[in-house]
Amino acid sequence: MTHYLTMDEVVLMHEILIRKFGGSPGLRDRGALDGAIHRPQSGYYPDIQTEAAALFESLVINHPFVDGNKRIAFAAMDVFLRMNGYRLKTSSKVAYQIIIKMFESRELDIAHISAWIKGIIVPQ
Repeated sequence: MTHYLTMDEVVLMHEILIRKFGGSPGLRDRGALDGAIHRPQSGYYPDIQTEAAALFESLVINHPFVDGNKRIAFAAMDVFLRMNGYRLKTSSKVAYQIIIKMFESRELDIAHISAWIKGIIVPQ
C-alpha cells in the first residue's frame, strides 16, 4: 500500500524549511497545493518514482506557496519516497545543482524529473 503526504504535513514541512533556510512564509493557493498533493494518487502513474516526479512537478508548477516552491517540492518528494521504502542516493548540494540546471534549461518536467529519480533511487 502506498503512503501519501497530507496537506497539513506539506504545509508544516514548508514552514520548517522557511525557518531554517529563509524566505517568505505563507500559502499562496490552497487549491493549488491540494491539486499537487493529490496528483500522485490519481492512479495514472505506473510506479512510485513517477508518482514522486508528479508530486515534484506539481508543487513547482502550481506554485502553491509564496516562496520556496522548488525547495518544498524536493523535500516533499524525498519524504514521500522515504515513506514508501526508498531514498535518493545523492547529496542535497548535488540535487540542488541538478534541479536548478533542469529549471534553467526548462527541463523541470515529469519526464526529466522521473528519469533523474530512477537514476538515483535506492531501497532503504
